Amino acid sequence: MYAPIPALNLLKEFEDGVEDYFAPGFELIALGEDDGGYPQLSDRIRPFARATGSGSTYAIWLLDDRADLATLPVLLLGDEGGVHVVARELPELLRVLASGRSPMCDWDGVDYYDEREGDGDEEEDGDEGNGYDPCPENPAFRAWLRDRFGLEPAEDPNAVVQAAGAELGDAFAAWIGPLIPDAVAARGTA
Repeated sequence: MYAPIPALNLLKEFEDGVEDYFAPGFELIALGEDDGGYPQLSDRIRPFARATGSGSTYAIWLLDDRADLATLPVLLLGDEGGVHVVARELPELLRVLASGRSPMCDWDGVDYYDEREGDGDEEEDGDEGNGYDPCPENPAFRAWLRDRFGLEPAEDPNAVVQAAGAELGDAFAAWIGPLIPDAVAARGTA
């Protein structure tokens, strides 16, 4: 067993069965054996995956003493700064991952963007069909998510992140403010 969270065990089986990324930069890590670069948070988070190839991390936030860890919020711990609520629960994060978009995180916020879209200034491979795909196994992941959980990919992962932040923002600020004041200062009054 990979983790005391059935959904993560199923995700681990899926990850082990594919040969490439199913979500950009996403890789499961040993649950809770890392502090995600934020040791001051280690008693209230359980990191479980790399969110980006550069080292950002997804972690379960132990908001309360719920037994079912999959129902707890998920945080993104940025490798260049920033700690943000990105999902109200693990299944919601799976929907974000299925969008195929990459997270970009700093102190000011999180933005999920499509690496395949480019910025319009470059014509690397000529036509769009031959471009870079950061998650070639995403179609298989989407099918798996539908089959296992009856969930569809988030059409707009940023809307999911905004809704989670709006719902959990006050509790998040009260918890993280004394530990990482920059995380609250960046939020402003939002």
